[in-house]
Amino acid sequence: MYSNTWADLSRRSHLRMALSCLLVFTSPLALAQSGQAGGSVFRVALPGNIFAQLGKAGPEGVFLETMDAVLKRMGKTPQYTIMPTGEALIEAVSGKISAATVVVPSPRLASTLWLSEPLVDESNIVVTLKDKAFALKRVADLKDKRLGARQGYRYPMLENQPGIVFERYSTDGEMLRALLFEKIDAILLSAISDIFAMRSEGIMKRLLVLDNAAGSVPFVAAFSKGHFSQQELQDFNKALAEFKRSPQWEQVLERNGLSELAKPWPMITE
Repeated sequence: MYSNTWADLSRRSHLRMALSCLLVFTSPLALAQSGQAGGSVFRVALPGNIFAQLGKAGPEGVFLETMDAVLKRMGKTPQYTIMPTGEALIEAVSGKISAATVVVPSPRLASTLWLSEPLVDESNIVVTLKDKAFALKRVADLKDKRLGARQGYRYPMLENQPGIVFERYSTDGEMLRALLFEKIDAILLSAISDIFAMRSEGIMKRLLVLDNAAGSVPFVAAFSKGHFSQQELQDFNKALAEFKRSPQWEQVLERNGLSELAKPWPMITE
């Protein structure tokens, strides 16, 4: 009995040794095959806000879900990391990351990074009290109105226009309180992020969103020129346009509660 047990143990030991040797020689090959099958990892920075964040199930937010789908259509394997946008742009220029998300384009950025077509356009909408509504079709309709606006934000369509008075506030909360107490006539908000937040808090019951917007802000993806070619940028833009024509785009908007808010708003005229 003992001799049979010893023989069995010996055979098992030899078998384990053989398997170990086999693993030593096959592991590099398996890893290489795994890497080839999955494609090269594409490191993408995201700000962790309503447009782009990571949830338990993966990418969340209209921007990130869209970008994730488009990159995967191109055979990329996105690997996401949360990082402030300013830092992400520096890292993308240096080549430490492959792409930054939810970026406002500028000529300076366009000289150092590949900038995509807008994944999301966020309109600057005008909001007033329900009992203080007024028609808004032209810039002139805002003349002599006291407009609440955020400090540091630009409103090219309205700035330097005669008769338009800006009251600047450091937070949306301060600006909203000024409107509710009728210290100002209307406020400028972001159609997606601000209205989404106020709807969830029940504040919109006293407010009215006017029909026409006063400008918009495009949000693009910024790609490292060391990780992404100009041809890939063209391929990305083409795949993005196709995605936005597909039912999947509507599903992304609906899942994020943005079917109305992400629509192309009509703009006021000069």
